[in-house]
Amino acid sequence: MIPDHPHALLATVVWEAVSAGDADALAEVCSEDLIWHASGRGPRSGSYRGQEAVFSFLASIGEDAERFDLTLEDIMIGGELASLLFQVSGSRKGRRLETGYILLFRIEGSRLAEVWSVARDQHAVDEFWV
Repeated sequence: MIPDHPHALLATVVWEAVSAGDADALAEVCSEDLIWHASGRGPRSGSYRGQEAVFSFLASIGEDAERFDLTLEDIMIGGELASLLFQVSGSRKGRRLETGYILLFRIEGSRLAEVWSVARDQHAVDEFWV
C-alpha cells in the first residue's frame, strides 16, 4: 500500500466509515449516485444504486448477522482504482462464514463512484445469507 497516495487515503476513510457504521462520514466521500455491485446469486447479490440504497444494503448486513467481523489485509492502488483485500468472519442462524473478499473501487475525482464486491468463496457467502 502507498499510505500517502490520495486513493489509499480515500479507501482507508471508506473502510473505517463502513466498519464503524458511520453513514455521515461515508456520505462525505461517496458520489451521490454511488453504485455497489455485490457478486453472487444469493439474496444480497445485485447492484445497489444511490447512497441511500447502498448505505441501507451495508447496514442490513450488520443487522441480519449475529456477528460479522472484517479484517483489512491490504489496499492496492492503480490509476483511478483501489482494491481492498479483507477477511470476513461471521455467524448467522447457526451458520458460520469464513472467507476473503476483494472490493474494487472506481474513484472519480476524490469521491468513491462505484464498488465491486467479490467473495473468494461465493458459494459459502450465498449459503450464509439464505
